[in-house]
Amino acid sequence: MRTSADLNQAADIRHLLERSFPFWDSLSESQKEEMISGVTRTECPKKTGLHFGGGECAGVQIIESGRARVFITSPGGGDITLFRLLDGDVSILSAACMLNGMDVELDMEMETDCVICTVPKKVYRKLYEESGSVKDYTMEMISEKFSDIMWLFNQYVFSNVASRLASALLEHRALEQSDELAITHEMLARDAGTAREVVTRLLKQFQADGLVKLTRGKVEITDAKGLGKI
Repeated sequence: MRTSADLNQAADIRHLLERSFPFWDSLSESQKEEMISGVTRTECPKKTGLHFGGGECAGVQIIESGRARVFITSPGGGDITLFRLLDGDVSILSAACMLNGMDVELDMEMETDCVICTVPKKVYRKLYEESGSVKDYTMEMISEKFSDIMWLFNQYVFSNVASRLASALLEHRALEQSDELAITHEMLARDAGTAREVVTRLLKQFQADGLVKLTRGKVEITDAKGLGKI
């Protein structure tokens, strides 16, 4: 027998799925209930790391609350930020390997304390095979993410490091809704796809140009418009 706490959690999960998946209304009640009952809810403290790929499918994940960075890691141990997931965002690439011939190696790090809800591979795959709406949504989302990643790699190939660093600073400004960022040069290097030493040198140049002010462990943006022109 379900307790009131179980019923409340099921209601919360139902609401999350309803607002996260545009195909929700096209599902039958039995499909909806199967999806709700299959979801696992995990609390992940800040700095928790997860790995996807190599034949292991986590299923489809939703960031119920918090912020996570998705990145790829090189054999040498360096990494490049691909995108970030915020409250309500769906991580569809964590389930990409359930599609024939597609396996993507990705890592995720929690930038804040997060709550992640996961629709297991088995449950989502069944819906994918039964519902054209689920299949269309899945392919559209995967295509969209790969387009974003290709755009990012084009930026790495065709834009200069200063421009990428300026974009990274403006992204963090938008995320934090503040001009004062508690961020390390190492974190910015990951976002800009370069070495920490390069970031340190460029930040000093940005400071000399009046675009930022540097203090220990912090970067204050003093001219956002100027950064946007780089």
